[in-house]
Amino acid sequence: MLKTFLFTITILLTFSGCSNINKAKVLLPPTWIGMKKISTKVYVNQDMNITQQKKLLKLIPEAKRYVSDVWGKVTSKPTIYACSTKECAKSLGIGARAYQFNNHLVLSPKAITKELIAHEYSHAELYKRAGGFFGWKRIPSWFDEGLAVFVSHEPRHDERAWKKIVDNNISYPSLNELVTLKQWNEATHKYNENINKNDIVVTYAVAGHEVEKWYKEVGEKGLKELIDKVKNGTSFEVAYRKR
Repeated sequence: MLKTFLFTITILLTFSGCSNINKAKVLLPPTWIGMKKISTKVYVNQDMNITQQKKLLKLIPEAKRYVSDVWGKVTSKPTIYACSTKECAKSLGIGARAYQFNNHLVLSPKAITKELIAHEYSHAELYKRAGGFFGWKRIPSWFDEGLAVFVSHEPRHDERAWKKIVDNNISYPSLNELVTLKQWNEATHKYNENINKNDIVVTYAVAGHEVEKWYKEVGEKGLKELIDKVKNGTSFEVAYRKR
């Protein structure tokens, strides 16, 4: 456990800088970071009340159904850390609303919704089916995020957001601007700089629109075939074109 934690910190320092070290905390035993177990693989901060806990436990299976609607069934079994306070979220390195890290889903207070839990669960499912880190790294950010948008039906991201972009002639990035995580983050800042993120998030809407169109062509079978090919060494670009 400690060796894994130290190795992860080294990777984060190399590629992401010191600000993301808090994310590696989720690899430590939950009690070391002030989290308590409320169900199998579900942990919350000590201050989360019973009503909030019950809400979270109700939403998780509902979110998983969104994932199974797209994949057929859920194969991933991530550990979920949920925060009910800003202090907890900050201590676990949550910069926006939530993130998926390795086999962990980490949720801020604003992310305790069916849609956003489903979004992060989608990341975990893709990570698992791609064979882990090295398979996942061969998948462009726009596909990973676009699939999560399609799975989750989050209104700030899905076709409702895309319609607002088109109707209001809002500038948006090409997919070539959204390949790496660095590109994704830069484009999210650039294209949403003068837009209310509580209304739409441009990069997510662009990626979700592309993946939804694609999925409606190929379906569950095509999705599984694509990820299997990538997992077995075919480049994503080649596998995606041959649909």
